[in-house]
Amino acid sequence: MNARLKMTVTALSALLSAGALVAASPALAADAAKPAATAAAKQDAVAAASQKAKDDAMIKTVDEAYLAMREVQAARLAIFNGSPDQAQKFISQAKANMQLAQGKAKDFAINTQKQAASGDAYIPIDTSLALSEGFKATKEKQAAIDKANQHLAKGEHKNAVEVLRLANIDLTESAALIPAKAVLSHINDAATLIGEKKYYEANLALKAAEDAVIVEAYSVDAIPVQGQKVKAS
Repeated sequence: MNARLKMTVTALSALLSAGALVAASPALAADAAKPAATAAAKQDAVAAASQKAKDDAMIKTVDEAYLAMREVQAARLAIFNGSPDQAQKFISQAKANMQLAQGKAKDFAINTQKQAASGDAYIPIDTSLALSEGFKATKEKQAAIDKANQHLAKGEHKNAVEVLRLANIDLTESAALIPAKAVLSHINDAATLIGEKKYYEANLALKAAEDAVIVEAYSVDAIPVQGQKVKAS
């Protein structure tokens, strides 16, 4: 299963707007004359590195769970827009996808800081990479980012991340996770309720599924092992 990775644009944009990636100190102020090119190069190095789907060091996501949560959102929107038949269709799709996702929980589960209920496990549905807080640019780090871009141009994503690691350019991977069994239960409730034309209550059940999402962040040097045992009921 490929990892679903994307760049955390807000985190990177904050760094760029603060000048952290272009001129972290007065000594580097001269580099600010060409911020667009410099910022773009740095963003490419991190954003493209986030596409390294086959890197075993990164968190693997459960695609079916990701789709299920998208369908949960779509169902809530359909209810809000007064389209219960469409909402019911989305809920059915979400249920089917979550059933598949729960079957994969034992292979993709992660031991999270927030403990899952007995018989359940947290599985990742989405991930993102960002520069760690406190990043400060230097000429040496710029050279590493340039080298990382060379690897990325060749499709060598794992090598690009390794270059950034060796240059002490810290990356953080954030993961959105859901308790598979609990979310499936909420979706099942929503399916029953919308079949009874209890649209308000169905929406609340779908909201409970969304509220079950948690986010945890890890250093790329300390990515958690996946495939933890699901605790018995």
